[in-house]
Amino acid sequence: MWSLSVFCILAIGYVSCDQKCQGSPRMYNGKRCASTTRYNDYHKGACGCGPASGDSQFGWNHDHFVTAPNQMFFDEGYSGWCGQRCGKCVKLTTTGGYVPGQGGPTPAGMSRVFMVTNLCPNVYPNQNWCNQGTGPYGNGHNDYGYVAHFDLENGASQVSNLGWNNPEVTWEIVNCHGSNTPTDGMYQQCQCAHHGKRSLNETTNGSEN
Repeated sequence: MWSLSVFCILAIGYVSCDQKCQGSPRMYNGKRCASTTRYNDYHKGACGCGPASGDSQFGWNHDHFVTAPNQMFFDEGYSGWCGQRCGKCVKLTTTGGYVPGQGGPTPAGMSRVFMVTNLCPNVYPNQNWCNQGTGPYGNGHNDYGYVAHFDLENGASQVSNLGWNNPEVTWEIVNCHGSNTPTDGMYQQCQCAHHGKRSLNETTNGSEN
């Protein structure tokens, strides 16, 4: 007898029952979806959020909610430094889903706001997650079907303390307000503060101008 998970894979393509987002691009409750992972890094990152001398982080870039998105979210021109979305913030909301074998169940509806301070480049060992071929409003997706990926800094266990285990999320570009979210003033300390961060209209799923 076939299991329910096998039935789901046959019924809706490569989407597992553990993944709540469906379609192309993958959506949930009318919003675009993304995959997430966690990392622990003491480097200033691709937005230059650390002292000018050396490669260390500012404290807030280690223990606040910050993220390293995939290359085509970070900068659609393939820049590896001072990308167009440096200093922007994304509200990530859990769907209750996850990629089988890569995460675990997380309650749906948990939202946190993360600032972009780093890059997840399309190089080893990130290719499965960060190899999208188009920007976040296109249809290019990673190996798990998501148009965006967010690697979340967990240097002070700030993400794991939420109970997040690489959850599937929806994303929206929003203003930088939230508990443990870096402020715009903090971002002004970064070397890329005057290179990226285009203006924002806070509309459905984060329209930009």
